[in-house]
Amino acid sequence: MCAERKISGVIAAHSIPTMFYILRKFYGQEELRNMLLHICNIFSVSPLSQTKIISALKNNAFADFEDNLQEECALEAEANYIITRNPKDFKMSRIPTLLPSEFLNMYNS
Repeated sequence: MCAERKISGVIAAHSIPTMFYILRKFYGQEELRNMLLHICNIFSVSPLSQTKIISALKNNAFADFEDNLQEECALEAEANYIITRNPKDFKMSRIPTLLPSEFLNMYNS
């Protein structure tokens, strides 16, 4: 839906190196770089900033610091939802979370 510009999506900048690290085991350098470039063209990339990092460090509602950063990026982007396969990790999020299947069902309704 983001690729078709039906909706706009945001991805946190720190997610890109994480994806690179995980996917490098399955794809060659050129293919992986092209995939991530494509993702960067589909989604807006929310940059990290000192303000977001400090805010995330002060927020102890999350067990995982990276989840704090995800929420900070979503807050700045004024996202309606955080779409995640791990909604339990975002129980304390100030932005509602949905599983990808829940979002698709809601969107298609």
